[in-house]
Amino acid sequence: MSNQQVMNWQKFVGEAMPQFERIASGHKLVRWAEESQFALQAIQGNDFMQKCAPETIQNAIINVAAVGLTLNPADGYAYLVPEYSKQAKRQECQLRISFKGLIKLATDTGSIKWVKAEVVREADTFNYRGPVEKPEHHMNPFQDRGKPVGVYCIAKTCEDDFLVDVMDWNEVMKIKACAKTQAVWDKWEEEMAKKAIIKRAQKQWPKTQRSQVLHEAVRVMNESEGSEDMTSKLQRTADYIIDAIASDDEAGIIEAWEELDDYEKQQIWIAKTKGGFFNQNQKEAIKAAKMNQYKAQQAAEAAKEEAVEAES
Repeated sequence: MSNQQVMNWQKFVGEAMPQFERIASGHKLVRWAEESQFALQAIQGNDFMQKCAPETIQNAIINVAAVGLTLNPADGYAYLVPEYSKQAKRQECQLRISFKGLIKLATDTGSIKWVKAEVVREADTFNYRGPVEKPEHHMNPFQDRGKPVGVYCIAKTCEDDFLVDVMDWNEVMKIKACAKTQAVWDKWEEEMAKKAIIKRAQKQWPKTQRSQVLHEAVRVMNESEGSEDMTSKLQRTADYIIDAIASDDEAGIIEAWEELDDYEKQQIWIAKTKGGFFNQNQKEAIKAAKMNQYKAQQAAEAAKEEAVEAES
């Protein structure tokens, strides 16, 4: 990057300072002097970042203030990441929050004393003892533990109670399938799985006066990465469609399918082995229902035209 380019980016990043400082003044968790420099270092060290739409970099930096997590790479709490947006047809910058960043926010806000997320593998022994009892997880870290089968999260409250949430790997893959970008999941699948279970578990944690910062971080993640709420919606829709297929209810199949937007249709149609919802036979049934709907519409249009011609 040339000196002129550096100066241009310094100027553009600097335009985010007023809004950054206004937001950060409410919690004083991050400071402009440090975070603006971390942002410039990220831009200067990444050719793809330099191709991002400048306003998306500004928005990402402002989100740093909103969530109160530093971009300091030594901490690994949050990162600026360049991603290509198919919808906008351009390179955009997103603020990515790690599972370590989520844990820091949760403990800093006083919602919990500590939280730990772990992936369970085929060779492990895992004994789930309920949502308020610490589970037993035995593993040998020095041998091949096999493929992941699930992920869990343990949080200890300020009253020394345990709150436990678990998620099997098929559900993790459904969340991955709904992600707006697969690149981060492909590269750091287990870390993203841990973040997914923490995001879900935090809904049940005690609320404090400072919980809003944690909720803001989850909102930022849902906007940039995709939401677990979408996964729940797709699962409900898929369950309804599968029941309609079993009942030969083509009208029900079409009604449920048309409630989805184009992006949701794309995600729900992904192969089941990659986190999708339908097997091949179910996909064929949906295609047949859509084809029959099309034929019925064509027949109705033809009948209407014939009626008009007959009247004339």
